[in-house]
Amino acid sequence: MLPEPYYQRDGITIYCADCRDVLPHLPKPDLVLTDPPYGIGWTRGIHAARNSISNAGIVNDEDVTVRDEALEYLASIPAIVFGSFYAPFPKNVKQVLVWKKPDDSGVVGSTTGYRRDVEPVFLVGPWPFQNVKWSALLTSRGAFRGHTAAETGHPHAKPIDLVSLLIERIPTAQNILDPFMGSGTTLRAAINLGRKAIGIEIEERYCEIAVKRLQQSVMQFAEVR
Repeated sequence: MLPEPYYQRDGITIYCADCRDVLPHLPKPDLVLTDPPYGIGWTRGIHAARNSISNAGIVNDEDVTVRDEALEYLASIPAIVFGSFYAPFPKNVKQVLVWKKPDDSGVVGSTTGYRRDVEPVFLVGPWPFQNVKWSALLTSRGAFRGHTAAETGHPHAKPIDLVSLLIERIPTAQNILDPFMGSGTTLRAAINLGRKAIGIEIEERYCEIAVKRLQQSVMQFAEVR
């Protein structure tokens, strides 16, 4: 049974639940774009030098089981899936893109002299055919401001411009699904681009943050018009 939406407005819907309980009741989207638990058991302690706050970790990040169960259900939909080089890749990967993070990232946790400043982005499932147009190396414009844990409340929030770029490159994707919504970056990018989107997030604290970000985006859009 589909739960009541946590938030619903202007073509954007949020469900606060385990995505595995919601997915069977949703219409099929045009595109899945998500940043799921990577399966690396990530946690973070306090790092005073970088003004870093502690974080106990991400729900279901102990392995890739939940990610893979969700993607298996959505196997007939093209998907863009952020991930890690240090965990098993998803099934049915068509191509691996690489996101090069800003120059001030990836310092903490490295013991080799090389920053951990890149992440894989998996193109999964029945990817639509397109002629070669773009580099597989992804970057985001400017610094990583507006996407830190202190500013979004989520430790792994992705840059709006990066997510927007990935959506823009698929003009047929008018209905987007993010089954691991986090603080709502996919949904905010979708509404900025005039697309519809559904987000599912198991932790209510991130649903609250996502709603605030969406409401701010709607207000800014209204002011521009």
